[in-house]
Amino acid sequence: MKLRTKLSLYSTLSKLIVLVAFIIIVPLIVSIVSTQHTDNRLQNMKDKVIKLVDKVGIKEFLQEEEDSVYADYNILKEEYIVIEATEKVIPAVQFENTERVWEGGTVNYRVLNVTFIYGGHLYLLEIGKSLVLVKELNGVLQKVAFFVLIISFAITILLNVGYSNYLLRPFHMIIEKKLKNVYHPEKFNFETIPTTTSDFIYLDQTINEMMRKIRDAFSREKEFISNVSHELMTPISVLQTRFENMLAEGRLDEETSLKIIESLKTLNRLKKITNTLLLISRIENEQYLKNDNLSLKSLAEEVFSEIEERFTEKNIEASIRFKDDFIFRSCNHDLLFTLLFNLVNNAIKYNKENGKIFVNGYYSGNNFVLEVEDTGIGIPLEQRSHIFSRFKRLNSNSTEGYGLGLPIVQTIAEFHDIQVFVNSEPGKGSIFKLIISNTDKNNS
Repeated sequence: MKLRTKLSLYSTLSKLIVLVAFIIIVPLIVSIVSTQHTDNRLQNMKDKVIKLVDKVGIKEFLQEEEDSVYADYNILKEEYIVIEATEKVIPAVQFENTERVWEGGTVNYRVLNVTFIYGGHLYLLEIGKSLVLVKELNGVLQKVAFFVLIISFAITILLNVGYSNYLLRPFHMIIEKKLKNVYHPEKFNFETIPTTTSDFIYLDQTINEMMRKIRDAFSREKEFISNVSHELMTPISVLQTRFENMLAEGRLDEETSLKIIESLKTLNRLKKITNTLLLISRIENEQYLKNDNLSLKSLAEEVFSEIEERFTEKNIEASIRFKDDFIFRSCNHDLLFTLLFNLVNNAIKYNKENGKIFVNGYYSGNNFVLEVEDTGIGIPLEQRSHIFSRFKRLNSNSTEGYGLGLPIVQTIAEFHDIQVFVNSEPGKGSIFKLIISNTDKNNS
């Protein structure tokens, strides 16, 4: 799971927990708020009634005798006011939920009780507000609160996702520009990634420093291989010439001649390795031009013509199957010939008797795919990651390894911006797939 997804998921889950907690708590909070609002309203009504009594007098309310009761209920039974003489003192304002019977019906009220003195007499003031209204207010407040919570939750999630993307953008730039599809240390992008996050600055600087060391080591290795290869060619040629002259003179006994012949074979192998290292070094140093336009189908036919005798020796059925041809522009013919030759040669070397080899060519979207398919021994899964390593001997059942043939393929492919993939199943064969990206089918 990506870091951005994990951060968004964590943020969402944490906010969801807070939202659930609020959903549980909100009804209680709203109930307290609505009750407090009702009590404040009753307090205001109490103050207005007492002011009105002070202004017009108590007799306006008690029109009969002093112990009479004044009661006023509105028509919807939502509120009422009662004033009556009393002898019981209520020291402070009291609130309670109680029932009142009115016109044969029972109504639940939130009631304010308070006593006051007027004209030397004690009176009880009782103001009630229907609890139905309180519950309605409670419901409205809960709906508003829930609506605000949901909207706030959605907005914060969007903001967090956006901020996470903004925060992690330098990290993704580092991956895209500096770690992804970097096949050659000399092509590494050392440009500083713009960011104000110290962790990403440190990561960027560390990667740049590491890649500089790798680039320097790679350059030294290339220089060493090139120099050593050049230096080895002279003594190898000298030894080869001397041995050939000794054989030509005919003065050696048979046993000595056989030993010299074996030595010549060893020198030939060493010469091939040295030439291969020189080829890799020159390709990596970009000493080859890319000024050819080449039909890949014609290239496959050229390789088959060159290697036809080996097909016959091992009784292998080989065929070229191109659905489409592709003209590779701005390439090097000799290097591409070497690439395809090595792949086909490997397919022969590790094939079975009476096996098959196919060279396929077709378009896949905007990419052109060139495949070399065989019915050989296949490559075990644990060895596939090493097949392009130089001098890596992988086939324990044979005296031959993959040697330098596949490293040359990889080097030439990188030189031409070609991607190489391998699909293989032990005992059934392998498919080496070359993908040429962003091609224009109309121009091929």
